[in-house]
Amino acid sequence: MFLLSTSSLAGYGLHHIFSLAKLGGYDGIDLSVDFDAYDTYDAIYIDTLIEATGLQVVSITAPARKLTKKQCDAVVTLADRLRVNIVNIHPPHRLDRERDWFWEYLQVVANKYPSITINIVNAPPKTWLFVISEYGNARPETIKKITAHTALSIENVDPGSGVDLMKTFILLGSTMWFVYLSDKDDNREGLFPGEGSMPLESLLIKMQDIGYTGHFSLSVDPGSLSAGAPEREILEKMSQSRAFLAKYFS
Repeated sequence: MFLLSTSSLAGYGLHHIFSLAKLGGYDGIDLSVDFDAYDTYDAIYIDTLIEATGLQVVSITAPARKLTKKQCDAVVTLADRLRVNIVNIHPPHRLDRERDWFWEYLQVVANKYPSITINIVNAPPKTWLFVISEYGNARPETIKKITAHTALSIENVDPGSGVDLMKTFILLGSTMWFVYLSDKDDNREGLFPGEGSMPLESLLIKMQDIGYTGHFSLSVDPGSLSAGAPEREILEKMSQSRAFLAKYFS
């Protein structure tokens, strides 16, 4: 499935985002929860959008920073209420106030909700003074041991770290069944696929070769989708993103 991350059109209301995803021919929604935007975790309201558009929320993505144990529970409970069976969780940053929910606790949650797959997203390989990892031990080869399910964020890969996109893909291996599709270069992240310097086509060819059947979520900066422009321009960019992926996955 090719999903639209609601973060790609941040600034619009959820109703408008659902409508654009429907008009753009997307298969479903990857709901990016923002605990400062109440609509993004209002199950009753989101259910009305699903009913109105006929477009399902296929996955839910938790906030990338400052997630608490209570919020982690809220995200999984939201998925349960909306009958969503994929939740994507980012590893905590060392400066986040709460971090004890990440390792063993996630395994407890996964056992409590066996119908929900909890994917751990690869963390940016950022360090302090080139030594101390900002995300602790959240390397690709370790995060896959938490729930045995991972998600690949292309934006979070840093080719200069020694672990490039293809190596990250190899390290995540068969645990990876969700991809946040975007592009980046040395100066910018969240670019439209094909507008940066990441080897996306090589990645997609390799994924096609191994028979990947997981999900893709278009996760770009809103400006890359011409957010704020006339609707026809947004829909044109959305069509282009579908065409980019359809060369390898129809």
